[in-house]
Amino acid sequence: MINFKPLVTSALVGTLFALPQVAFAADPVSTPRAVDETTQIQDIVVTARRKEESLQSTPVAVTALSQAALITAKVENVLDLQRTAPGLTIARGSAGGDGIVFVSIRGQGNLQPILANDPAVATYIDGVYVARPSTGLTDIQDVQRIEVLRGPQGTLFGRNTTGGAVNILSNDPDHNLSVRVKGELGNYNTHGLGATVNVPLTDTLAFRVNYNFLEHDGYGRASNTGRDLADTTNHFVRAKLKYESGGLSVTLSGDYNKTHNHGQLISLQSINPAAIPVPSFIPVLQAGLHSRNNWWSNTATGTSIPSTNPAFAGLPADVKAMYGVQPFNQLEVYGFGAIVEGEVGEFKLKSITGYRHSKNYGLSDTDGTAAPLLATFAGSTSHYISQEFQVSGDITDQLSFISGAYYGIEKGIEFSRSQIFGGLIRDSNADATNKTAGLFTQAYYSITPAIRVVGGFRYTWDVRNTVLHNAQVLGQPYNQVNASTPTGINCTVTPSVPVTATTCNQNQDAKFHYPAWTAGLDWQVSDQLFLYVKTSGAAKAGGWNLRAGGLPAFKPEKVKDVEIGLKADLFDRRVRFNTAAFYTMKSDNQAIVNAFVPGIGVTQYIQNNGKVRIWGIESELTVIPWEGMTLNGNVSLQDGKYKKGSFSEIQVVAGSGCNASGVVNGCLVDLSGLPLIQLPHKQINLGATQKFDVSNGVLSVTGGWSYISSQHFDAVLAAPQQSAAVQAQYATENTLGKIPGYGLFNGRIAYQLENPNIEVAVYGRNIANKKYIVRRFPDLYRTLGISAEYAGYPGTYGVEVTVKF
Repeated sequence: MINFKPLVTSALVGTLFALPQVAFAADPVSTPRAVDETTQIQDIVVTARRKEESLQSTPVAVTALSQAALITAKVENVLDLQRTAPGLTIARGSAGGDGIVFVSIRGQGNLQPILANDPAVATYIDGVYVARPSTGLTDIQDVQRIEVLRGPQGTLFGRNTTGGAVNILSNDPDHNLSVRVKGELGNYNTHGLGATVNVPLTDTLAFRVNYNFLEHDGYGRASNTGRDLADTTNHFVRAKLKYESGGLSVTLSGDYNKTHNHGQLISLQSINPAAIPVPSFIPVLQAGLHSRNNWWSNTATGTSIPSTNPAFAGLPADVKAMYGVQPFNQLEVYGFGAIVEGEVGEFKLKSITGYRHSKNYGLSDTDGTAAPLLATFAGSTSHYISQEFQVSGDITDQLSFISGAYYGIEKGIEFSRSQIFGGLIRDSNADATNKTAGLFTQAYYSITPAIRVVGGFRYTWDVRNTVLHNAQVLGQPYNQVNASTPTGINCTVTPSVPVTATTCNQNQDAKFHYPAWTAGLDWQVSDQLFLYVKTSGAAKAGGWNLRAGGLPAFKPEKVKDVEIGLKADLFDRRVRFNTAAFYTMKSDNQAIVNAFVPGIGVTQYIQNNGKVRIWGIESELTVIPWEGMTLNGNVSLQDGKYKKGSFSEIQVVAGSGCNASGVVNGCLVDLSGLPLIQLPHKQINLGATQKFDVSNGVLSVTGGWSYISSQHFDAVLAAPQQSAAVQAQYATENTLGKIPGYGLFNGRIAYQLENPNIEVAVYGRNIANKKYIVRRFPDLYRTLGISAEYAGYPGTYGVEVTVKF
């Protein structure tokens, strides 16, 4: 259990420091104020409540990162955000492709983000919701600001915000002609080139375009084939056109991102010989085990050719081409947006139209060795169209509001095609159509000039339709006889229509509806001190298990929380201290456990099972101790557990005599003592920047250290009735599913010339070249006999030159 006393004490001390400084003002300062940037901390404008307001008077736990802060910290994609905000964890490594990231805030995440199972943290780009986490590695280029909102945001941001939201705001065109060009060279043959051009076309129309190219060799290598691993070739472009005149604003935008590599840094962590049916595989697997001597390498070979299987010769040519393929990953993401803003009388109107496309495809060799144990082609394609309308304004001097309506429709395909033990590739694929609609309103009432109350409500309606097309052997007719399947034919789902050679359809339709809400009170004690308390509720959408037929839908996962916060600017704005404490209650938890399904038996799938409690405290501190020096840091302490007796599964134990849910030998196992997934107890991020005035410019030296404690990516428990050998396997899997904590050092030294406007910078990431793990995947330890892990990137360094005109 975490001891929260030290951090609670620091929050109280911060409050005590603030109180002697306050001059209790009747009229609070809620808009940005002009400051001396060399000795005072700047005000930051955020849109955490879908309107612009000062960070320091916004009753939301939010971290805001300006463009300058992103450049200094070398934050270039969503993965980098973990070292900037408390309570935010981001993992990578997936059989579904290298482009997928697993974002969690305050312990709310999702390690199975497929087309019918949504994330718990929403991502917005210029106001447009990004439906698929495969877009998680989208480049962060030419960005005005990034906001990390912590805690449920369901009222204003909608569903799938039970953990929070990441709000990315790119730079709008302005009426200044400007050009920015950046070049980069680094180790691992890193080379990049980027450019931003801003052009005023007329007095009312401006255009802005940004392009960025980055390429580097592999951070690792397949030692048996010499192929690169975790290399990158990446292209990114964004263009915006903005019209402003007479109170009307129209902004059109489009972005495109494409990247590919030759495989992930996946390695074999451990093997379970008792679960491996091919003895000849074991020496090959043992030779490929991960160690500190081969930390950034593996012996993965991808799929193999089953030349001795007579059925292989009869497969179609395009299916045969999938055998003998080495690992790779491809990601393509693009989108368009249109924002129209205007006024009608006293009210502001806003329309946000969005289109997002994502496509990820890859081959992962899950055992990471030359043994043909498990290799999986996985990917998805998604098209998402959304429309939101907002109206806001002041009803009276004391009462203001924002209301709106939202609609979104997503269509796509998801597939997973696995080769197990060198056999024929199995096919699991589905079509999905997801529709959502919502209405929301939120009102703000000033009881006094310094005290406000807020209340908001949203209601959402979802439709989740899927069609499964699963087959035992990819490429064979669906109606071909296959004695190894429960159906007796190649089609392995429960068909909704008669199976033919080309038709294998199981239709699954579900509808859900649910509320989101918020209520709060905030007090602008003075210009320097702001306090708030609030409670909120949000939901993560329900969905379907796409990998197997006949399984029931899972309902929305519901979260509510209570949060208290303090924001203070102290000592003539030389110190900024923001802190928040929270308590979260989750019901209808979406978990992957064993349960009995009529007509199928006991099987593992996503279901609503368990109630969860999570609590913690987060603090952020910025200090300017002297002119030119900025110190910043943030820390989070959090803990959580399942509510006792609320989380369970059924395990079949031969001869046990158990009869849970009427299942012969089915033993009920209480899992409520297991640790929560992706919930590190401690996170610390520290940084310092010193600026020196030198001849014709400024020299900036920045250093940072980021630490995240251990966390679980899998947690299991054997029934007491299981044999000692089986219990030992469960215990081993539990150990394998936990990654150790790690801390990384990063730095940047930049020299900014005044004339010409040129910046030359050198940088280092993971300067100590630390060997660390970002995710583990032991889920197959008891079934296929392997546990995999994903290594973090090695130390990188380079030089950047930026020229502005």
